[in-house]
Amino acid sequence: MEQGAVPTTLNAWLGHLETLHPQKIDLELLRVRTVAERLELLPATVPTITVAGTNGKGTCVAALAALLSTRGYSVGCYTSPHLLAFNERITVNQQPATDADIMAAFATIENQRKETSLSYFEFATLAALYLFKQKMVDFQILEVGLGGRLDAVNIVDADACVITSIGIDHTEWLGDTRELIAVEKAGVARHGRPVVVAEEDPPSTLRSHLEGLGAIGYWLGEQWTFTDSWLRLPDSSRRELPSVPALQPSNLGAAVTVLSILGLGLEQEEISNGLAGLMVPGRRQVLRFADRSWWFDVAHNQEAVAKLAEALATSSAGTHTHAIFGAMADKPLRAMIDLMVPGIASWHLPEHQGVTRAATSRDLKSLIIAASGQANVHCHGSPGAAFDAVQALSEPGDRILVFGSFITVGAQLECLGRAQLGRETLN
Repeated sequence: MEQGAVPTTLNAWLGHLETLHPQKIDLELLRVRTVAERLELLPATVPTITVAGTNGKGTCVAALAALLSTRGYSVGCYTSPHLLAFNERITVNQQPATDADIMAAFATIENQRKETSLSYFEFATLAALYLFKQKMVDFQILEVGLGGRLDAVNIVDADACVITSIGIDHTEWLGDTRELIAVEKAGVARHGRPVVVAEEDPPSTLRSHLEGLGAIGYWLGEQWTFTDSWLRLPDSSRRELPSVPALQPSNLGAAVTVLSILGLGLEQEEISNGLAGLMVPGRRQVLRFADRSWWFDVAHNQEAVAKLAEALATSSAGTHTHAIFGAMADKPLRAMIDLMVPGIASWHLPEHQGVTRAATSRDLKSLIIAASGQANVHCHGSPGAAFDAVQALSEPGDRILVFGSFITVGAQLECLGRAQLGRETLN
């Protein structure tokens, strides 16, 4: 962008943000905190809940938003990454922010950052906090993008935190063991404030680090428990959680628990109404098209893929299952593929042009063949080509599974949306 020029579209702004900081991931808080203070975003003036963890963060955030909405609160949620549009990252009352609002926030941040360099994610985080203040929300829910201790959202001293799970992911930044990763996740906690832990088998370092920070831990299996459909809260009261397909009950229970600790004791009817029918896009989302069952799941690490494999094994959907798969090259690809090999009739591997972190379709094909010996593995030059190919190869009654990175799942959701619109137009 030329000196002094102002982007006129959201896409132009996002392209501009990509060029501002030499490192896309730069784990330190001084720069983003400096700009947040200039914008008078710190300290937060509304109750804030920060959600960290390897898997289940999006579910927990969605549950918190739904439950708070049942009380009539205005809720701002910040999540990442997005599936179809950047606007999904910043929502107020479960509605994505408009292009105009986001662009206005970006322009204000750009004016106030002066000589301070900000990454794409730091810009997005500040925009969310700025819009939540502008919209005068009653609560803000912030999802950690990567780790916790040095993630941009950690500039806010949260009133309470949730840690959903500890898995092996982002090892180049967080460490290569659960023990090291747990320390980074624990960094969102604050002295004297509650942190709800939904990890069933936490590394010992998580407990010791939270105790060292002086945080008040509420541990699954101790201060709160979940058995069958019943949740026992820290005050010993019991609530029944509705069955929500595809969403882990421990993450739903964590949402109810943290609100209870904050003094928002929810009645059974509020929980039932708030959570029944809750759906998080891209989390085992099932759609029907052309007499086929389409499953979409952003399972992009070993733990999430294991849960997906369990769900597939217990479902009778489809005569055959065909997979569209893509993931970042730094993921444990062979371990993920090994979990999914049984029962996949054909694999379809789209290239994502311009995504430098993405594993190539050729590399993924080699891993799949090595894991299964299967020859029915197809590389495609684009997401659209993969969509068309799996449609042609599959039969009515089959299941098509789309899993892996947000980019992969989002691209296929977009292809399906276009196909549905085309069919409606023809009819």
